[in-house]
Amino acid sequence: MIVRAMICLACAAAGICFPILAQGEGQPDAGAFAVALEYSAAPGCPDMNNFKAIVVGRLGYDAFRGDARDRVIVDIASRGSSFEGHIERRNAEGRWAGDRTFPSRSGDCGELGHAMAFALALQIQFSARASVYQGENKTAVPTETGNPSETSASPIPAPLANRATSHAQAAPPALPKESTSPYRVPRPTLALGAGGLLGFGLSSRAVPFGRAFGSVGWQHSSLELAVEVAWPTTTQREDGASFSQQQFLVGAAGCGDLQPWSACLLAKAGEIRIVGQNLDRPKSPSGPILETGLRLALVQRLGRHFYLAARAEGLVNVTRWRVTLDQNLVWTAPRLAAIVGLDIGVRFLRDTPSDNAIAQVAGSRDE
Repeated sequence: MIVRAMICLACAAAGICFPILAQGEGQPDAGAFAVALEYSAAPGCPDMNNFKAIVVGRLGYDAFRGDARDRVIVDIASRGSSFEGHIERRNAEGRWAGDRTFPSRSGDCGELGHAMAFALALQIQFSARASVYQGENKTAVPTETGNPSETSASPIPAPLANRATSHAQAAPPALPKESTSPYRVPRPTLALGAGGLLGFGLSSRAVPFGRAFGSVGWQHSSLELAVEVAWPTTTQREDGASFSQQQFLVGAAGCGDLQPWSACLLAKAGEIRIVGQNLDRPKSPSGPILETGLRLALVQRLGRHFYLAARAEGLVNVTRWRVTLDQNLVWTAPRLAAIVGLDIGVRFLRDTPSDNAIAQVAGSRDE
């Protein structure tokens, strides 16, 4: 009787446990895979909590653990008026396992951050499935030292093997190694534009300028060449004698950019022309000009290509010119001068192969 009771209890336990084991075997535990996240972003971009929320919303569980063996480094940096993102993967030994660069297509850092979070979520899903099936295959493959009769008694179920094969074929590869180095040098951005200025200390009174410029920019620096032409200004005495002066300048600027601010070193050279009326013939109707100084600008993007820049300049007149009427000195250029103005420009952005990756990620999200 005791033996029969034990047999009945064993059969009941097997009937309860077998469905549970079968159910656990059919559903991979994706939540077992986790990564440690290192995140840094430029001002105006999603912070770490928002970035994590996008990934968690896609996965359906929190895959970020501070003590995880695999590590993901996410960085979003400003590049002129646009942004560039970079995701780097490190394995359990701390070695580089892949990376991808994400250039901004529209200059919107929020859009870029969303695309990067979506790409990272897909990568975590593929890595989780790969780790589950690798574990199943390791437990199913017989070892050389094992008993052949035991290994043949529990072969790999055909449906499970087929499912593992189909997932292995459907899963795309990990983040590709686009270059031998984990980081790439960003391509320069070209820009053209025009602006209006108002100068103080460059003539006997405030004088308006017009200017045209071209620049080439990198992630945190740029070089600019410009041509500036002043509107003629006239100074008149009480006796009717007067003179007008006009400036023609060519300038160069080397700038450091940290969105939305820009600071530049300036150098300008050109010519001043003076024309007198009702007075003695001037000894020198024209003369050279050399100026140097600093510029501070605030840049506001208008869509993907266009932008506005409000700027102020402090200048030193290296060459100081004097104006005389009837042998009498009437005006001398001061040592210091200032300019305020507004520019409008257009940037010519070039797409890179990584742009296609963002478009593919967005397409898979819609599906």
